[in-house]
Amino acid sequence: MRLRYAKKDGTQMEFELGDRPITIGRSPEADVVVLDEKVSRVHCGIRLWDGEFFIKDLKSRNGTTVNGQRVEMVKLNPGDRIRVGSTTFLFEQEAGPQTDDALKEMQQAMADGKGYSTILQEIVEDIAAPAAPEGAPPGPAPADQSASPMPPPEKPAPPKTVVKKPAAPKAGAPFKVVIRKPAP
Repeated sequence: MRLRYAKKDGTQMEFELGDRPITIGRSPEADVVVLDEKVSRVHCGIRLWDGEFFIKDLKSRNGTTVNGQRVEMVKLNPGDRIRVGSTTFLFEQEAGPQTDDALKEMQQAMADGKGYSTILQEIVEDIAAPAAPEGAPPGPAPADQSASPMPPPEKPAPPKTVVKKPAAPKAGAPFKVVIRKPAP
């Protein structure tokens, strides 16, 4: 599990939670330091207990809220929003290895020159294609279908590209040339 939050300067931060209890507060000794006058030096703590994460307000002056409710101690669930001072933390599950692999594949495809639309079209085609039973050679689906037969999914039509040509400039009129550097 992890906590995600944004610092006052807009920097997105992430803190991995584990077996060790953590503290959130204004003090440099806190595990997650929040520079906010409304946050106590040691404001609240999060710990793993019986396989679940719990948050406990540590007698802070301004309190700790989870999903808008002030709490003393409560079990955290994925998606919970924790507010400490003016900072909101999102408690979420880590992305699984399959998600990480998919992101890496997509980043590699884009680095190889594929566009976002092409990648999405390939994903849709993969989903629409019937999957062969495990261990079976790729080929047509088995003929024995006890349920009502469904027509094969239609392949989506490729997206149409519309090219708009700019109007021709008037003779002697100034024109602007914009050269954009490709994104890294």
